[in-house]
Amino acid sequence: MIVDYHTHTALCKHGEGTVADCVRKGIAAGLDEIGCSEHIPMPDGFDLEHRMTTDEFEREYLPQVHEAREQAGSRITLRFGLEADFYAGTEEWVRKFTATYPFDYIIGSVHFLGEWGFDNPVFVHRYEERDIDQTYRDYFEAVKQSAASGLFDVIGHCDLVKKFGHRPRKDLTDAIREMMETIKRHDLCIEINTAGLRKPVHEIYPSEQVLSIASELQVPLTLGSDAHVPEHVAADFDAAIELLEHYGRGKLAVFEGRKRWMVPVSRLQRAG
Repeated sequence: MIVDYHTHTALCKHGEGTVADCVRKGIAAGLDEIGCSEHIPMPDGFDLEHRMTTDEFEREYLPQVHEAREQAGSRITLRFGLEADFYAGTEEWVRKFTATYPFDYIIGSVHFLGEWGFDNPVFVHRYEERDIDQTYRDYFEAVKQSAASGLFDVIGHCDLVKKFGHRPRKDLTDAIREMMETIKRHDLCIEINTAGLRKPVHEIYPSEQVLSIASELQVPLTLGSDAHVPEHVAADFDAAIELLEHYGRGKLAVFEGRKRWMVPVSRLQRAG
């Protein structure tokens, strides 16, 4: 089986297309399952430039999922997901929102360190104003907190802090191991996310160092393209599948109704 559980649409305000567009691309790419995982609405108008409102969720996202599932029929399985931010003070909002709808999985992602949207190109200059090693440690600590929150099923792009190519000066293996041990202890999986290959870092999330520790701890792995345009669905999955075969022992985490099980991963057999 092969899946892409991390996709976005125009509803995130920095993407293109619809859920149906992503599903059609998933069918053409030879996926068995595709998950829609639009950014969660947040309270008090937080970060509206990068996410849908609650009204848009009800009026647009839910109907798009329903219609795309009907159109797809038996050609592909569409899973209903969400990418939810871990941001201090919003935990109860996220908990209640995700419990209200029949999601198949929730991706938990850290996009902010305090008020700093560290993966936003607008604020990339802030890296030069901070100690890079401490920035990495702060990020790994935030991911640990997200894993311990009980809010999520998948930890998204768990070394996103490298997005713009800034690398730590010191060996941070201890911080990475602590992060992965927390993820393991709370029985979560992580994604192999190919979007990093399309960013300045030019490296899949997470690095092979992180994947090696995940493999040692037997942390389950799943797959996501983090596509923000339909043509990026399943992008670079040949490379991702190789990593999954090596570090995940050929097993892939899949979800339904927020229940996880493991299946053998397969190679993409593109349609047509």
